[in-house]
Amino acid sequence: MSTNGPPPFLQQLVGLTEPAQLMAWALSHNIRVFAGAILKGQILAPITQTQRLRDEAFGRFWIDFSCKSKSNPQIQTYNSSPCKNNSKLTFIAPREVPSDSDSNEPPAPVGSSALIPPLLHTASGVVLDIGPGTGTQMHLLTSPSITALYGAEPCTSLHSAIREKAEQRGISSKYHILSTGVTATELIPALRDSGLDVDSDGIFDTILCVRVLCSVPNMEKTVRELYGMLKPGGRILVTEHVVNPWRRAKGSVLARVAQFCYQVLGWSWLIGDCALDRDTETALRGAAGEEGWESVELERNFEWSAMPYISGVFVKRG
Repeated sequence: MSTNGPPPFLQQLVGLTEPAQLMAWALSHNIRVFAGAILKGQILAPITQTQRLRDEAFGRFWIDFSCKSKSNPQIQTYNSSPCKNNSKLTFIAPREVPSDSDSNEPPAPVGSSALIPPLLHTASGVVLDIGPGTGTQMHLLTSPSITALYGAEPCTSLHSAIREKAEQRGISSKYHILSTGVTATELIPALRDSGLDVDSDGIFDTILCVRVLCSVPNMEKTVRELYGMLKPGGRILVTEHVVNPWRRAKGSVLARVAQFCYQVLGWSWLIGDCALDRDTETALRGAAGEEGWESVELERNFEWSAMPYISGVFVKRG
């Protein structure tokens, strides 16, 4: 169901132009990285090492974005990862919130970030955290009902930050970092090597998908594999930005056109292979096949914007 109507015009304008702001920000880092390579004498690097330079530019953009976000609570950070296929983006909140700069706690979430805590607080059992990045959601995963956490993060340079946050939250003994992506061919061997039984009927009680399915390769196959890793009665907790549901009453044709334009203008190229136009809800609903999910509780938010969200819980049949 949809939980919110359209805001005032100015906020709608922010929702439509937010991707453009992020693209301009990321583009500035790409220009610097590519120009820097040329100035260092690597004349052909933009052609022969395009992907490496893209990854470096996106990593710099993400770090810059994260640092600025800490000092401005209106910019909502995620557990973002600058590695390819684990990038996670942002929703710039249209209202101000109070912030205590002396506190070690994250600022009160606003915008789409406010959707995350109610979901993650329900995580329990053996949990898979897809693309934890630097572990910015770690404070939401301290429940005693969580027996083990597995963070699939291919960016090894971020592992020290994840460990530090796990130690700060007192859960380092049950947080296991995996240097892998989310596909089954990578994840299953890594889980087996970590000592987890991967041959039983399902592996995880809870799987967290927080702003990550926008950039995983072959999303439909990926979510089917995630479904297969769930134990009977297991849950996938989802907060994802999706294609604008412009055919729905609360969707926006203008926002859908904006998404198309941003994609054509290079959104995915600049923003870590993220896609604004993925029908993630349909992919998740179809992951269970003919038997279907036992239950689906899903909310749709910001349907007037170029970055609408779905959030909710998918429960596998017991």
